[in-house]
Amino acid sequence: MATIVAWESRNLQLQGGGGGHGGGGGERREYMFEKVVTPSDVGKLNRLVVPKHYAEKYFPLGPAARTSPAGTVLCFEDARGGGGGGDSTWRFRYSYWSSSQSYVITKGWSRYVRDKRLAAGDTVSFCRAGARLFIDCRKRAASVSSSSLVPPALIKVQLPPSRPVVDEEEAACGRRCLRLFGVDLQLRADASPALDLQL
Repeated sequence: MATIVAWESRNLQLQGGGGGHGGGGGERREYMFEKVVTPSDVGKLNRLVVPKHYAEKYFPLGPAARTSPAGTVLCFEDARGGGGGGDSTWRFRYSYWSSSQSYVITKGWSRYVRDKRLAAGDTVSFCRAGARLFIDCRKRAASVSSSSLVPPALIKVQLPPSRPVVDEEEAACGRRCLRLFGVDLQLRADASPALDLQL
């Protein structure tokens, strides 16, 4: 399942950069939504699934385009002012796939993925300024791993008083062992009776 964050009512003031369209003054851009791309969004399927709610709100297709396999073409300006190969405009085919009842960006998407070096977990964001559409991306933080996305669980373990060794594996390791959710935790012999384990 894709992670979606939307800023439907937030407007941010972004400064127009040099080399962009429309001069060097500031322009108001409304953030529409962003999507954390999945492995299938950046893989061999060469398509980005646009969540239905946002597709219908921000990129509605007319009846003719919705039934046509060709769909329509959406043009996005690179939000940072520079696309692949010095181009600042990205052209994507946008259509509705009735077989999966999904809105997808297809033709042109694989070039964007390649030029921006997108990988699963990176974020693609969409915004607009009047009739102009903008696309941006940001890489997932390098220090983020799947294990760091879940806050660590703190488990307090009260060990039973010393008991005779009854397990061969426990006897072989020469240490006290605690089995927790199918995992053997080996405890040092000098460990205090109450331990705080952080997983």
